[in-house]
Amino acid sequence: MKIRKKLYLVFTFLLLLFALNGCKKEERATLGQTEFEALTNEIFLDNVQSDSITLNYTLANPENYGITNFTPTLGEFTLDSMKENLAKCENYSARLKQINYKKLTDDQKLTYDVMKDYYKVDKNAEDLLLYYETLSPTIGLQAQLPILFAEYSFYDKEDIDSYLQLLPCTYDYFKQIIEFQKQKSEAGLFMSDRAVEDIVEQCESLIKEKEDNFLISVFNDKIKEFDGLTKEEIKAYKEQNKAAILDYVIPAYQLLIDGLNDLKGTGKNDGGLCNFPKGKEYYESLVKTETGSDRSIDDLLKLIEKYMNKNIASMQALLAKDPTLLDKANDPSYPMTDPEKILTYLQDAIKDRFPDMEKVNYSIKYVNKSLEDFISPAFYLTPAIDNYKENSIYINGSDKYDLSQIFTTLAHEGYPGHLFQNVYYAQQSPSPIRSTMNFGGYSEGWATYVEMIAYHMSGIDDSLATLLEENNAVILMLYARADIGINYEGWTREDSDKYLNNMLGITDEETLDQFYMSMIEEPANYLQYTIGYLEFMELRSKAEKELGDQFSEKDFHEFLLKAGPCQFFVLDNYMDQWISTMK
Repeated sequence: MKIRKKLYLVFTFLLLLFALNGCKKEERATLGQTEFEALTNEIFLDNVQSDSITLNYTLANPENYGITNFTPTLGEFTLDSMKENLAKCENYSARLKQINYKKLTDDQKLTYDVMKDYYKVDKNAEDLLLYYETLSPTIGLQAQLPILFAEYSFYDKEDIDSYLQLLPCTYDYFKQIIEFQKQKSEAGLFMSDRAVEDIVEQCESLIKEKEDNFLISVFNDKIKEFDGLTKEEIKAYKEQNKAAILDYVIPAYQLLIDGLNDLKGTGKNDGGLCNFPKGKEYYESLVKTETGSDRSIDDLLKLIEKYMNKNIASMQALLAKDPTLLDKANDPSYPMTDPEKILTYLQDAIKDRFPDMEKVNYSIKYVNKSLEDFISPAFYLTPAIDNYKENSIYINGSDKYDLSQIFTTLAHEGYPGHLFQNVYYAQQSPSPIRSTMNFGGYSEGWATYVEMIAYHMSGIDDSLATLLEENNAVILMLYARADIGINYEGWTREDSDKYLNNMLGITDEETLDQFYMSMIEEPANYLQYTIGYLEFMELRSKAEKELGDQFSEKDFHEFLLKAGPCQFFVLDNYMDQWISTMK
């Protein structure tokens, strides 16, 4: 199964992770639109200036937002900084309560509703901080950072200078991460030996080619293409970058390798999160964070079971009618396999089912070979909010991925997936604060939802498209079910193997092992895709039922896209208003 992860680095993640259930005595709400606008702007500026990566990926022209003389930094990764972030959350939540909701514009009300839940802090949040894990083989910080460095935008010479000042920060930042891992170890919360081995293997691969490290070659290519530099400046920049990579970045990864190896053997849990003392409590918070759904774990299991049974029944009916579909589904032949042609085609193919959007630029890039074993099949990099017309989609050219089947993958990452969703929303000129709030369930759920639709745009037989769509959905739900089973219900490796064997007939030891470890090393990651997708399906089912013949798929998609990334219960509430309007 191909799970795509949109690549971003959000250092304010903890602001959301424990911002779920808090409550305080209501304060008198007297402030209005102007004060709310000032508050959202203050929070936005604070968030984007937390580190250079966030700033560069959010704003192309920070000076237009009053940001000047910013000192390059990767931010802080300490227990104290996490506690400070929680205190900020509490402060924001208290100040939101001073806003008179009735005085706000409709757009402000939506932003307020999203922020209200986002910044609530659970009273037990501090007790769970050490459960947070930033290192993992696929979506861990150490895996994302090289790509984020490679794609760091050079809008002017100051950005080049800032980048070169930022690279040395990697060493001290990784030192803080190792110190945090030591604190996890002392608390009995350190990762398993197998997880250490997987992360170390990845780090070793990243720094194997020192003099020929891809961060050196990528920078050199970018500098060559940058307008206005003299030959002397280009040479000097190349030398500075190479020195920074060799003297700071590679040693930082070696520091991480050595630190993790030193801690190896101190982990006390080889299974899911629930085997830690407060692991189930942490997993519940993590699931809410990753999915944006307010359903309980039990309700999520019921939702998964409902759709799984429905999809399996549909597949059985299709195969009973045409048994030959099974052989075709094992190796479907898509008319288009060239990425450029696929994306060009999709822009026209979606016009009848999705709202119109102005054309933007995009480039297709291939993952560096040193990253192929650890990076997803494809991913989209979210552009700066003031430069959303420039977009990048990465493809992993590894032999383990069949690029002849890339049609739906590009629909997921490009049109009408991540690229389309992000650009369309940016064209609505939303409040900047919305760009710093992370809703993986909405983003990955949307991309998965439209990926399913894309099967029917690919040019293959419609019955086969339906079978592939249903099958992909069932596999997603199987993964999500196992994620909950392993991390919340305490499934052992034996339980996991039995489940995969019963449901999919898998007996291969390596496949079973990788599956189990992926759930342990990156808990709740699969739920972004699965639960996000199912929540969109639930919204659609509700809209179709309420509107009947008045339901328009294109209008429905327009509503979802204009609302933008948010919690699903917020989206559901606003859809009730939209349905009333459509009626």
